[in-house]
Amino acid sequence: MSKEQAWFHAADWQEGLSMKAHASIDLNQFYSHYHSHPERWKAVFEFLKKDLTSLDEGKYPVMGDDVFAMVSNYSTKNPKDAKWEAHRKYIDLQYVIDGEETMGLLDLSRAVSPEKYDEANDLIFFGQQEGEYFRANPMCYFVFFPSDVHRPCMMMDHEGAKPVKKLVFKIAVD
Repeated sequence: MSKEQAWFHAADWQEGLSMKAHASIDLNQFYSHYHSHPERWKAVFEFLKKDLTSLDEGKYPVMGDDVFAMVSNYSTKNPKDAKWEAHRKYIDLQYVIDGEETMGLLDLSRAVSPEKYDEANDLIFFGQQEGEYFRANPMCYFVFFPSDVHRPCMMMDHEGAKPVKKLVFKIAVD
């Protein structure tokens, strides 16, 4: 077992949270960024200890421009309406507070049909393509680095649109 795997599985960095990090997280990037910016991650995990169900929609400051959180309520989308996306300046930690959705994941090196990067919103969309898909629910959170193209907000299988309340942290890369 690598030092990154041993650190991840010991989970001391989670600060006693009940929800777990999803197994899709890039352990090498997570280990490296956590150890470069532990104060950012500790602030995120401390925020996750709040009563998240009581949070209203909106943006929440956590650590200035280095870490902020956004709460949103929406209905899950048909996969044909959900876009692949990536970010350059921020890492996403996405946590479904209430409900569930399908989350797609694809390595940036395999992504096709990139659109123009929107620097103001730190967002680049990609065309339709295949990737891995996971169930996102209140039991776990996902972390997406700039090399992780992700496709959030999709409905579960063919269940139709369902309401979701989600918390997304934006954690500065540098």
